[in-house]
Amino acid sequence: MHIALFVPALNEETALHRTCAVMREAVETGVVSSAYVLDGGSTDGSVAAAASCGVDVLHVPSLMPSLGTVLGKGDSLFRAVHSVDADWYVFLDADLGNISLDHVRALVSPIGTPGVLFVKGGFVRVDEHDVPREVPGGRVTEVVGRPLLAQVDAALAALSQPLSGQVAIAAPLARSLQFVTGYGVEIAMLIDVYRAVGMTGIVEADMGLVNNRWKPDGDLVGVMNEVTAGAAMRGVMDACAEPFGLPVLVNRG
Repeated sequence: MHIALFVPALNEETALHRTCAVMREAVETGVVSSAYVLDGGSTDGSVAAAASCGVDVLHVPSLMPSLGTVLGKGDSLFRAVHSVDADWYVFLDADLGNISLDHVRALVSPIGTPGVLFVKGGFVRVDEHDVPREVPGGRVTEVVGRPLLAQVDAALAALSQPLSGQVAIAAPLARSLQFVTGYGVEIAMLIDVYRAVGMTGIVEADMGLVNNRWKPDGDLVGVMNEVTAGAAMRGVMDACAEPFGLPVLVNRG
């Protein structure tokens, strides 16, 4: 079974030194079969950082160039799953401060379990000192993600990290999906997968402690709007208190 690990990145030079070291270790130990940084067109040293660790880099603008400009993470993932042949794909964020081989092992461990087609990474959010963060699921998750997902199925809203970018997905399922651009990709993907395979096809993997990048409240407004827009593109709007202007996102696929 070929498991391909994808890390989408745009100007993540600092974070990639650690992440790519783990990616290389995952390949060398056989946890995954191949690993790629999906470079969306970085202008810093991201490509050099990956190369210094011996990790392959895919220049996303060169994948399916007929699609035009790369429109963020979801676009990068869509192009990658249609450009790299594998049986399963693992998606990992570039900026996890404490990323380790154990995190990757946790994501791939359910692969091969009968009926499982989608693995969602669950974890405890901690700061750089391994102290749990005040909002366990993240502010965007609690304020926007869970209320919207509850309109689809309470079981989706009950996932510990429903908007987590740490995912493993069977290749045929991945290629059958539309990928929403921007920060709407995770909620739309989870809804699409649920509608395709139900909760029986979804499992949550315990990744333990994860230190993800903290953002000030002011930087989250755009994220919240894009998550809401992603859900709106899947017909989920009942949780919105009142109509408001949503950013324009695109479905790839």
